Amino acid sequence: MRRRWPLHDRAVPVVAWRVGILLLAVTAEIWNIKNMLESGERASEHFAYFTVQSNLLVIALMAWMLVVPQWRRPRWFDHVRGAITAYIVLTGLVYAVLLAKPDEVWAWTIEYTNAAQHRFIPWMVGLDWLLVPAAGRIRLSRAAWWMGYPVAYLAASWLRGALVDGWFPYPFLDPGEHGGWAGLVWPTGQVLIAFVVGIFIVAGLGRLRYRESGVQAASRAPIASSTSSRPYANSSP
Repeated sequence: MRRRWPLHDRAVPVVAWRVGILLLAVTAEIWNIKNMLESGERASEHFAYFTVQSNLLVIALMAWMLVVPQWRRPRWFDHVRGAITAYIVLTGLVYAVLLAKPDEVWAWTIEYTNAAQHRFIPWMVGLDWLLVPAAGRIRLSRAAWWMGYPVAYLAASWLRGALVDGWFPYPFLDPGEHGGWAGLVWPTGQVLIAFVVGIFIVAGLGRLRYRESGVQAASRAPIASSTSSRPYANSSP
C-alpha cells in the first residue's frame, strides 16, 4: 500500500505553519497602515505597490485554506494558490535583485515590515507550496494565465503615471528614471522574464509535488454511504 504524504492540508504542522504566515502578514500590513497614517502617505500610493497587493493576496489565501476544507474548494483553487505563491515569491526576488540597496540584501537591521513582506512571507509561502501538494494536477498551459495579473498591474501603473498623477510605484516603471518610455524596455523586460520563468517553475513544482493518493485521501470529506445520492470528492482541474 502506498504511504500517504504526511504534510496534507489538515495536518497539525501545516495548519500551524499557515496560521503563522497569516499572523505575520496581518501584523506586517497593520504596521504598514500605521506608518502610512503617521507619515501622510496617500492610501492610493501605499496600496498600489505590488508588494502590498501580493501580501494582501497571501492573507486571503491563508484564511481561505484555514477556514474552507479542501473538499469544498472550487476546482480552480489550486491555480489560485499557485499564482499567489508565484507572486509573493517573485516579490521577494525582485526586491532582492532590483530594488534593495546593496547593504540591505543580507542585512538584518531593516524594518519589520520590510523583512516580513520581502523575506519571511515569500519563503514561508514558497515552502508551503513545495511541501504541501496541490489537490489537483497543475496544468502548465493554464499556468500561463497566472501572468494576467502582473501584466495588468504593469498596464495600470503606467496608465496612472502617464494620465493621472505622474506617480509610479517602482523605479523600473518610471520613464523619467530611464530617459523616456523607450528606456523602460530593458528593466521592465527583465521583470517580465523573471515572472514568466518564476511562474512556470512554481507551476512545475506544483505538478511534481502532486500526490493523488495521499492528498485526496487526507483532505476529502467523509465518503457518504451507498444510499447517498452523491458523495463529495476532489477532482483535478
